[in-house]
Amino acid sequence: MSENSIHKNYYSLSQILESVSNVIKGAYRTPYWIKAEMIKLNHYPKSGHCYPDLVEKSDGTIKAQIRTTLWSGNYNKINAKFIDKLGKHLGDDMNILFLAEVKFDTKYGFSLNIIDIDADYELGVMAKSKADCINRLKTNNLYDKNKQLKLALLPQRVAIISDKTSKGYKDFLSIINNNSWGYKYFHMLFPSLLQGDAAVNTIIGQLKKIEKLKEHFDLVAIIRGGGGDVGMDCYNNYKLASEIANFPIPVISGIGHSSNETVVEMISNHNSITPTDLAYMLLQKFSNNAVTINDYQGVVEGFVVDYINDKMSTLNERYSFVVSKSKELLVKQNSLLQTLQQSTIYSTKAVLTSNNNRIEKITNENLFSIQKRLSIEEHKVSNNTKSLSFISKNMFVSQQQKLKYVEEKIELLKPENLLKKGYSYNTINNILVTDIKQVKIGDRLVTKTYTGEIESEITKIKRYE
Repeated sequence: MSENSIHKNYYSLSQILESVSNVIKGAYRTPYWIKAEMIKLNHYPKSGHCYPDLVEKSDGTIKAQIRTTLWSGNYNKINAKFIDKLGKHLGDDMNILFLAEVKFDTKYGFSLNIIDIDADYELGVMAKSKADCINRLKTNNLYDKNKQLKLALLPQRVAIISDKTSKGYKDFLSIINNNSWGYKYFHMLFPSLLQGDAAVNTIIGQLKKIEKLKEHFDLVAIIRGGGGDVGMDCYNNYKLASEIANFPIPVISGIGHSSNETVVEMISNHNSITPTDLAYMLLQKFSNNAVTINDYQGVVEGFVVDYINDKMSTLNERYSFVVSKSKELLVKQNSLLQTLQQSTIYSTKAVLTSNNNRIEKITNENLFSIQKRLSIEEHKVSNNTKSLSFISKNMFVSQQQKLKYVEEKIELLKPENLLKKGYSYNTINNILVTDIKQVKIGDRLVTKTYTGEIESEITKIKRYE
């Protein structure tokens, strides 16, 4: 050490630090309430102590930063209070209002020792965040977007986002798989975390997988049951809520908690408090449609019976008309034939009488000639009589054949015979379809055949020029 160094005034490190410690003790005699953002809790389960990293930001820039201490006894009390009031653990990325002692130790340096954290302050931050999320969804016209999607008439194909170990998931499957009505569902699990901040990205990731398979599903069910209300704040996240709002098929939720309704539940196409209620809702959709289908069946059957009866009545009337007209025609033809026959006989008799008179006059003159002529005339009369009889019979047979042909045509036109041959007719909403313009995509088409009915949905229409 040089001579100049020996004569300089100096302090030891401990003296300086003790002086700083005394100044801080004098200036900060009581604990202070401080507002900051806790970006990392740094909890060590073995010791139970925490060393939270706190920052203060302004316009995205860090103005102050410090690592603090939170001893295990205080952590346990604070964490229990957060679970009770907020339904979530004390954790990372929280805006907190905390009570802390300002400490300076000559060996360990400056520190803030956290004594308490105001859970009500975080509750207000969460409430504001939830309100901001709702307002943002409404501003972007997303709040009611998924609600406006129409649930399938019979929602059978269900994509489920849940945890396979979740009690709510098991309860949901038990109800829809073992229902007493025998309704059948297809369901596929897309496993995901269901609580905490990490749940947001995992649920969104599964939604994107389902979207690629959307043609195979009628709806998505987000199911969470058991575990209380811990970690529910993730369902107020705007990123998750907007993903659900924009989803192309209906999203229903059964998150299973009794606290205030989350944003995800508010914007879902349908929300039930528990997974059990959600399962019963799907069963009720089946039950409602079963009743409707039975009602429609009675209406259609009545319509078809009335329609067939009406057509049968029309055919019977036409059949009676044809038979009546045929009989009238036959009577007229018979009358005409009788008149013609009588006229022929009368004319023949007149001719015979005339000829007999002439024969008598010329008998003496030319007996042979008279006999020959008489024979010729008799032969003519016989031929005429046979010809008339043959014509009459042919006309009668012809009329009978025409009548039989008409009867056969009528028989062929009966509806039941047409249906037997493979013909059918279609109706939509009990209205007979006779023109392609009556049909549109999505209509339910009922096809009547001889042995039953076929119900189908219109998926494609091709119009001919």
